[in-house]
Amino acid sequence: MAGLRHENKILKVGRIVTLLCFSYLPIAILGAAIALFPLLGFALTSAIGGAAFWLLVVLGLVPALVFVVLASSIGALWEVFWRLPKNGYGMCSGSNDFEQDKAGVLPLTDWLHELFQNLANRPLDEPVTFGHLWNNGGDIEKERDIELVLMTTNITRGISHRFPFLEGSWGQLFFRKTEFDELFPQSVVNWIMSHSAPLRHEDTIEVPNDFYPLPAAPDLPILLGARMSLSFPILLSAVPLYAANVTRRNEQGKFELERCWFSDGGLTSNFPIHFFDAPLPSRPTFGINLVPENVAIGDTAEEKNSVRGLRPGGEPIGESRQDRWKNIYMPSTNASGIGSVARFSEFTTIVGFFSALFDTARNWNDTELMAMPGYRDRVVHVALAPDEGGLNLRMPAGIIAQIAERGERAAELLAARFAFEPKLDPQNGKKIKLTWDNHRWVRFRSFLAAFEDVARRFHVTWEDAERQWPFRSYEQLLGRSRNQEPTSYPLKRPTQLQFVWEAVNTLVAFVASWTGDRTFDRGKSSKEGRSPRPKPILRMMPPGSNDPRVERATQTDSPAVGLAQRQPSRPSG
Repeated sequence: MAGLRHENKILKVGRIVTLLCFSYLPIAILGAAIALFPLLGFALTSAIGGAAFWLLVVLGLVPALVFVVLASSIGALWEVFWRLPKNGYGMCSGSNDFEQDKAGVLPLTDWLHELFQNLANRPLDEPVTFGHLWNNGGDIEKERDIELVLMTTNITRGISHRFPFLEGSWGQLFFRKTEFDELFPQSVVNWIMSHSAPLRHEDTIEVPNDFYPLPAAPDLPILLGARMSLSFPILLSAVPLYAANVTRRNEQGKFELERCWFSDGGLTSNFPIHFFDAPLPSRPTFGINLVPENVAIGDTAEEKNSVRGLRPGGEPIGESRQDRWKNIYMPSTNASGIGSVARFSEFTTIVGFFSALFDTARNWNDTELMAMPGYRDRVVHVALAPDEGGLNLRMPAGIIAQIAERGERAAELLAARFAFEPKLDPQNGKKIKLTWDNHRWVRFRSFLAAFEDVARRFHVTWEDAERQWPFRSYEQLLGRSRNQEPTSYPLKRPTQLQFVWEAVNTLVAFVASWTGDRTFDRGKSSKEGRSPRPKPILRMMPPGSNDPRVERATQTDSPAVGLAQRQPSRPSG
C-alpha cells in the first residue's frame, strides 16, 4: 500500500523500506542483532575503545541495515506465500459484516451493498437481484427492462464467464457457506442460501455439508456479480465456487466438487463492448475507455489539437473550452479513430518487459476490437495522469472531481452523437458526421462484407467434392439415409430436412451468381464501393454463459422481432 502513492521513486522506495521494517519490527530487530552482535562482541573482546569503537559501530550500521531489510522482506514473503493463499489470494476480503474501520468507513463489499440497497429503496436483508432489474417476474426467456451483464474469470479452469448466467456447459456451480461468510454481509449470505437452486444430478454428484447450489440467475444478488467481477488480483480475495470434477469418481462412484477461483473479469476481457452486439444494431451501445495520459489519442494533428484545446489551425479555442475538453477524444469521421488506441509500450527493464507481456495477453482482443468500424465511433477515450485512477487509492477529492467531470464530458459527447436529431459536436462546435444512422450504416456494410466472406468459403467447400475425397462430400452427408452413420443430431422433423436442402441449395446457387461486380466489397477505396476497414470476420466462439435467450435468438420469436412488433406503425418505404 505504501508503494501506491504517486511520488518521487526514491521517496517511494524509502517509504516502502521504512514501513516494511516497522511492520515486521521483531524480525527487523532480529536481523539487526544478527549483524551487530558479532561486531560488538569482537569490539568488546578486543578491548577496542574510544573513537575506534564508535567508528566500528558506524561501519556496522550499513550491513545491519541490509540485514534489517532482508529479515523484514523474509517476513513479508512468508505472509505472501503462506497467509495470502489462506485469505483467498488477496490482502482484503472486502467485507466485515458492516463493521466500520477506525476511520468510520465500511469495507468495499459492505459499502457496495448499502449503496445498491439505498438506490433501490430496499432493506439490507432483501438484496437487489438480477430478477429485480429484469422486472419480468424472473422469467429468463422474456424481455428484460435492465440487462446487466458482468465479466468474471474462472482462473482455475482458464475460462471467462458472463454473470449472471455462469454455468454454461460446465455444469452446476456450488458455494460454501463458511467461505461466503468471510466475503459478504450475513444478510446477503442468508438470501443466497434461502434461494439456493435445486440440486441437479443428485445421484451422481457428492455434495458435502455446508455446500449449496448457486441460486438461479433471477435470484442472484447483483452484489455477488459486482464482487466477482472486480476481484483485483492480490488486492481483493478471489471468490471460490465449486463444480463437479467429472474426470474422476470417489469410492461411492460419485463426482466430487472441486474449488474454482473466480477473479477479475478484466483478466479475460477488460473492455467487453461486444456484450450487447447484434448484426444489425437496434439501439446504441457505447463505452468509455480509460488510457494513460502518455498514450497519444487521436490520429491526425487536427484531432490532437482538438483534444488539447486548439482549433485545427492551431488557434486557441478559449481557456474554458480547453479545460473542459482536455484529455478527451472521440473519432469525428469514419476514417479517424483507427490509430486512436494504438500504443507503444516503452520499457527498458525486465519488469517493464513482463508488464507489457501481461498487458498484451490481457487486452489484445479488446484493443483490436476498439479499432474496428462500428466500434471505434462509439468509444470515448479519457486520458488519465499517473496520479489519477488505477491503483491510486489515495486520490484527494479534487482529483476525483476532475475525473468525474471528464466522465460527464464523455457522456455529453455520446449523447450528442446518438441523439435523434444531432446538431453540433459539443467538443469542436462542428456538425456531427458520425450519427446513429451513420453508425448503423457502417455496421450494415461491415456485416455484409463479413457475411460474403463466410458465404464464399462455404460455397467453395460445398462444391469441391474432389478435395473431400475419399471421405463423403457434405452433399452426400446430407443425402444419406437415416440409419447411415453418423446418426448424431438427426434432422427428425418432417419438414426440417427439406428446409435444409432448400436453404443450402438456394445459398450455394446464390453465391455462385456473385461474379464480377456482384459483391458487397469492391474496389480499392470507399468511393469505389469498398466496405469499411479494417474488414471484420465472422467466427464461431463460445457464448460464455447459459443464457437461454442466446438460443432463442435463432427462432422467429427472437427479441429483435418482438421489439420490432412493438414499434408504432409507419408508412412503408
